[in-house]
Amino acid sequence: MSDMVMQRAEELRQSALAMVRAGEFEAALATYDEALALSADEELCELITINKADTLVALEQNGPEVQALPMILMRRRTPRHTFLASYTLLYKHRTSNETKRAMFYGHLAYDTAVDAGETFWQLAALNELGVVYEIDSQFEKAIEFFEKAIAIIDGVDNPLEHKLSYGLALENLGAAKLQLGKTTEGIADIEKSIDALLSPTAIAEAYIDLCFGYLELEDLDRALWFGDQGLEIATETRQVRNAHYLLGEVCYKRNDIEGAEHHFDELARFYPEFRNLKTLLYAIDLRSMINFKL
Repeated sequence: MSDMVMQRAEELRQSALAMVRAGEFEAALATYDEALALSADEELCELITINKADTLVALEQNGPEVQALPMILMRRRTPRHTFLASYTLLYKHRTSNETKRAMFYGHLAYDTAVDAGETFWQLAALNELGVVYEIDSQFEKAIEFFEKAIAIIDGVDNPLEHKLSYGLALENLGAAKLQLGKTTEGIADIEKSIDALLSPTAIAEAYIDLCFGYLELEDLDRALWFGDQGLEIATETRQVRNAHYLLGEVCYKRNDIEGAEHHFDELARFYPEFRNLKTLLYAIDLRSMINFKL
């Protein structure tokens, strides 16, 4: 393979990565295919395969590249490839709520990052592991991972380079504390995280978590404000569901029956098989029974 062709394949890979960052996923997939067709170098082909698999997983799609990830892990060609493949599988299984598999790949990703001495990889793995343990309702364990991520950031030479990772870890830490009843601590962590959050998804998550926290403290005005703000920018179905449920509770406690009816009706649309859901919501406060990360 000539150096020029290999360089072109790498240029295409880099272009596809930029497309992913810009949210142009379909164009990125086509560009990865073009890069794969050009490249005969095994190491570069493997990296392109991992990158394409990551994009497919983000789109909740399957494909031969996703299926190839376990074999790539068995080869352990480079620490970089091992980390990227295991991290992609961590995310894949985490988003499909296959928590035990997600934990397995998460620990593999973290161990690879530690062995390679890669700080950013460690942060990414720790954040994802914390979320997985939250989903599994192991909140104390989740807090350990988030606190470890924050400690790593505090120890780097230029923490500003990891501002986003810090914000995500701190928000997640605060949310886990809320689930354990450490409400004041949790709210403080989440409010501190907001300036470092960039995506609407992350900001919505923080606002909805703050709605939960202030509702726990019976500060209904603040709970209403954060819940409304979170619902307005929510990007995930789970976030919309959680916001409607929490806002229904807030409105009910404020004796705003019309508002509670609206939010509980919207929530009930997600569960058409439960005809008496709204009656149940008026009768029972479900907050202590729900894992809001599911």
